[in-house]
Amino acid sequence: MTDNHNNANVLLIPKIENGIVIDHIPSGYGVKILEIAHRHEELSTIIISLGMNYLSKRLGRKDLLKFQIKELPPSFLQHLSLICPGVTIKRIENFAVEKKIVLDVPELVDKVLKCPNPSCITNFEKSINTCFHLLEREPLTYGCNYCERHFSRAELEAALP
Repeated sequence: MTDNHNNANVLLIPKIENGIVIDHIPSGYGVKILEIAHRHEELSTIIISLGMNYLSKRLGRKDLLKFQIKELPPSFLQHLSLICPGVTIKRIENFAVEKKIVLDVPELVDKVLKCPNPSCITNFEKSINTCFHLLEREPLTYGCNYCERHFSRAELEAALP
């Protein structure tokens, strides 16, 4: 990726030969996504590069992450789509974009979040996994399948395990 600096194009993060690029991350969310990545065991030892505050026509400023891994785990993608819907996921092969998708908010978030309701059965019965279903896109609202309470995106972000 390049950014303008004194009217010259400067390479800020080197291109990767093979891996995954997460692009169009709202500025400031790159670190949050990096923290989420480190909660997923299968991502804990891979090389990840973080670029922050790139100029972006679409966002004004954006962050960027590069993962040296062939595929991202589905549970990580669920986390990511909840926290930053609209990011672009690019699969890179031989330094070229092989596939590109834009993440949308998930209809179902299964086993990756903690229910913010302390009385929910999922918080004291360890054999029961959480499951949330999308109720509204604006404002983003999810319902817990067990306690049936409704939660905003901010409440769910605060309850990330």
